[in-house]
Amino acid sequence: MPNARAWMDLAWKAAAVIVTALVVVAAFAPAAWLGEVLHRRSALRLVHASGTVWNGSAMIAVSDGRLARLVPGRVSWNVEWGALPAGRVEVSVRHQALDGPVRIAFERRAAKVTAGEARLPAALLEVLGAPFNTIRPGGTLHLRWDTLSLDGGGLEGRLQADWDNARSSLWPVGPLGRFRLTAEANGGRGQARLVTLEGPLLLAGEASLDNGRIRFTGTADAQPEMRAGLNGLIGVLGRRTGERVALSWELQR
Repeated sequence: MPNARAWMDLAWKAAAVIVTALVVVAAFAPAAWLGEVLHRRSALRLVHASGTVWNGSAMIAVSDGRLARLVPGRVSWNVEWGALPAGRVEVSVRHQALDGPVRIAFERRAAKVTAGEARLPAALLEVLGAPFNTIRPGGTLHLRWDTLSLDGGGLEGRLQADWDNARSSLWPVGPLGRFRLTAEANGGRGQARLVTLEGPLLLAGEASLDNGRIRFTGTADAQPEMRAGLNGLIGVLGRRTGERVALSWELQR
């Protein structure tokens, strides 16, 4: 019958096997596991993921739960092990839509995203629902953001989004113009402003963020010589008040 020392040696060997197994599982956990986490907690979807949760790549899509729009190109990520002993997880993310790598740092219940720029197809706006899923937007979204921080108190940071060469399937004649949204968030609250930079379609308005609920109010109009042609498109954006249309949208995230 094994003595106490033999039992102790056996226990240490068993513990070593278990720890080794856990390390192996953690080190080689498939990238698809990350996709499951994103699916449960965000609008992002990973498609055809390969590699591991530490070093992998995938196609990425944005979904509203019913409709999913695929972003062209593969996104790749790499977890930097050096920050783990300090209790931080730092991830470097690369994608052809980004002007350069973006670093995301997770620490306790907070996350920080480094400043960057991205260019994405405007068709992704369809996942926001009405009226975008009706007008079926085209063109390019040019995003610029300062360092963004997210914790239990909400989001903090600044974002600028330009909709360049804006188009719609409801008006295939040519570009609708160029529009700019500037937004700033501080904790659970924020505000944004939409202006028209150029083009025949005239959009303007302001938005507020309050604990995940976004409310937008504004107006839609057209240059006088283009009103007849754009009448149908403007009509689906909101409620008519004379020659203009009142815009009122609300999103809950």
